[in-house]
Order: sequence, then structure tokens, then C-alpha cells
Amino acid sequence: MNQHNQEIYRTTSARTGKMMAIMLGICIVGGVIFFSMWDYWTSTPAAVVGMMSETIEHDPKTAFSGVHIPVTLSFIESADFRTLAFNALPGEEGHNPEFRVKSGDEITFTAVNAGKSFHAFGIVSDPENFNSILWNSAITTASNPLKPGQDGSVTFTAGAPGTYYYICTVPGHALQGMQGSFIVE
Repeated sequence: MNQHNQEIYRTTSARTGKMMAIMLGICIVGGVIFFSMWDYWTSTPAAVVGMMSETIEHDPKTAFSGVHIPVTLSFIESADFRTLAFNALPGEEGHNPEFRVKSGDEITFTAVNAGKSFHAFGIVSDPENFNSILWNSAITTASNPLKPGQDGSVTFTAGAPGTYYYICTVPGHALQGMQGSFIVE
């Protein structure tokens, strides 16, 4: 018996071309939808960030000293977004100023988002741990941050003496330079 090997085509080049055109069209339409709604996609941090927020009361029995200290800070970023800071970039006057207060002083922090990214504020004992806000000192949260141009304020009483840090509580921002010393004497 003589068998003849014959190639069997399962599709044609015309059908393959149509399929590629459809796939390319879907990718283009999806890209247009995604990038036209960019502000929506970036307006809210991931849901897991909201689950990480927690506020810790630190020495709530501290008596008010009668001294009120108003402080204003501005969130800023470098043009390439690699360096973040308060008030001025590194090397400039006013960069991440150090604050010294006494235990029992009442402090009002006002934070202005003068940058182009989202930011939040809080006082913490460890600048790498943005989850443990002391003295209810948070201005917004990482899951609901200040958008560019917005501002907020918080008033609290400084607790136990020690060295603390004011930071942007959006994950990663303190490590990029958005932190300063807050010393309670």
C-alpha cells in the first residue's frame, strides 16, 4: 500500500491575519481606556494599604502645659520624583526642619501638599514603621491621602520625652527622604 504524505492546513494566512488584526484592535482599545482613566486608577492606593493603618495612643495621661505651637510643613518632590522632602530639597535652607517641644505642649501641624504625588502625615517612633502613629497625630492616611494642592491639619499634645519622627505615611515616602526629627524634652 502506497501512502502519500499530504500537508493539512488547519487555517489560512488570511484567517490568521484577521485574528491578529482583532487582537491588535482589542489591545489598542484597552490601552486607550486604561490611559484615558489614568487619574481614576491612581487616585486610590491599593486596598491593602488601608488595612495596614493603625493608630497607637502614646502616653495619653500627659498634662497640657498651656503652650500651643503652630507648625506648617509643605510636601515637595524633586523633578524626577526620586527625592521627597518637607519644605525644601536636600541642600536647601529649611529642608526637613527639626522640631523641639516639651512634654505636654499642644502642637498644631498643618501640612500642605505642594507636590504632584499623594501624601499623608504622622508622628512615629520609627521612621521605617509608618503604621504606628503616635498621639493621634495623623493628617489623612495612606489609603486616603492629601492630593496635590490639598492641605490638612491636626492638633495633639506631645507625650513622653524622646526622639520621634514626622514622616509621610505613604509607604516608601519616608525612605525617599520625607522624614524629620520631632524631639520631646
